[in-house]
Amino acid sequence: KQWYQRRVAITAGILAGHKTADIVLIIKHLPTLEDITNIQNLMKEKMNAQQPEKERKKATTKSHESGFSYTFNGSTLNVFVTTLPNNTKETIDPEKHLKLENLKNSLAAIRHARWFEENAYQSSIRILVRILKDFKKRIPFFMNVNPWTIDLLAHHSAVSNTNGNTLSVPQVFRRCLQLLAAGILLPGSASISDPCEPGFVKAHSFMSYEHQDELACGAQTLLRALSHGGYKEILAMKGARKITFENAVMFDGIIVTPSKLAYEKPTEPAEAMETNGS
Repeated sequence: KQWYQRRVAITAGILAGHKTADIVLIIKHLPTLEDITNIQNLMKEKMNAQQPEKERKKATTKSHESGFSYTFNGSTLNVFVTTLPNNTKETIDPEKHLKLENLKNSLAAIRHARWFEENAYQSSIRILVRILKDFKKRIPFFMNVNPWTIDLLAHHSAVSNTNGNTLSVPQVFRRCLQLLAAGILLPGSASISDPCEPGFVKAHSFMSYEHQDELACGAQTLLRALSHGGYKEILAMKGARKITFENAVMFDGIIVTPSKLAYEKPTEPAEAMETNGS
């Protein structure tokens, strides 16, 4: 008996040195915590059957709130488990089933993957996605940007231009930094609409004000470095020095000073502090 509906790959690409892939497994019924354990054991059993006996101990599985991950020889497969959309309307037992929010997020990931496959037809979009995902791994202010926002940002940078021409990879990369530096993902901006959600949902609505400010300021610094020939440092090419966002750095005789953060957390009113103190 087939207990799953289908499997959907949702990873756009694999980065060098970062061997991780994501898939969504759709189960015909509401997935339970016991289902996750059974799937883990079944997957480990099937995968081990394809490996030499001495290699089998290297395989590990680890549960997470949306499913589990399978790791072997430095490669990781993240399995997100969900169910058919109609099943999310049923009553969910929090002690037995996966959380409704996680089920919906996994279904959303499928919509995102399908939209990207249908709309990211330009090679420059996919290359920019890989660059931005590399940024997410090693640049602090990019770590709070989720993969879906990266996909939308890359698509917007390549496609939404005034003359409708196809842009080269360097042009798309520069335009992406220009958009971020100008504040496209700041509060009150036009932003980028999520095409997979009804109404106008901003792509960066999940980010805090601090993270939005850090992203804009960091992009301004990267853009200035790029304008003065710092592309090797930005892309962390072999032999290039590590770019810093705390101190001024010289590029081709020009000193690039990091932008200062503008957002300040609101302070607690004095009266409220006195009341709490008493």
